Amino acid sequence: LEWSEYMVILAFIVLILCFGIWFWVWSGDKPKSETHKNHSAPAGKGGTVKTGQVQDKEKLPAAAPDATALPDRRLSERWRDWLALSTTIIAVMSVGMTLQVSQYLTVSLISQGKETNSWSYFQSKSVKEHTIVMSKFTLELQLAASPNMPAEAAEKYRATIKKYGEDIKRYKDEKDEIQQQAEALGKARDKANILAGGFNNSLLFLQISIVLSAIATMLRKKYIWYVSLSCLTGWVYFLVSSF
Repeated sequence: LEWSEYMVILAFIVLILCFGIWFWVWSGDKPKSETHKNHSAPAGKGGTVKTGQVQDKEKLPAAAPDATALPDRRLSERWRDWLALSTTIIAVMSVGMTLQVSQYLTVSLISQGKETNSWSYFQSKSVKEHTIVMSKFTLELQLAASPNMPAEAAEKYRATIKKYGEDIKRYKDEKDEIQQQAEALGKARDKANILAGGFNNSLLFLQISIVLSAIATMLRKKYIWYVSLSCLTGWVYFLVSSF
């Protein structure tokens, strides 16, 4: 597996973890609300307060805080701890995604440079091959146009023509090898660009999630935190679709 594939697996793990935290907090809301309802029941017989009691309320000393209310309040504010944990996880993943985007952009630039050099080398081989082909063709014409050429000179012509034929074959093999390398570098560049683009789009959702988590921390609104966690689905979607 490549590092990008490990990143996708890690993304699914983080998504399941964050939504597990969300479900745990959400499922704990109902019993907490019922507990507060029981604590908020008015005092007095039958759950009603007499008029005389209301009038005498100001004369009575302030009642001591209910000891059971403090643990309930701590439980109701427990979601902020999970908010901080999930935000930390998302921030760490955001840093990792930023590094991945930079890495793939670097791979794209390096592959582009190597591909350009390979095609330049391919072009130089093509020029040399064309020169040798023309020279071979010229020698073949001269040999064919001189039937009375001395045998020794004709033999040298044939040897040179044969050598040119071997050189042409060698250049063709080298060109094929260089072309394969250049095409492989082009595919690596295209793949790096696609991954960098997909990772960059998914990184946007992580940043939005972090911003919403910060807003949820300042406003103490739980539903904003839920929205920030839902942004992780966009992160995973663009991460997977980039492959």
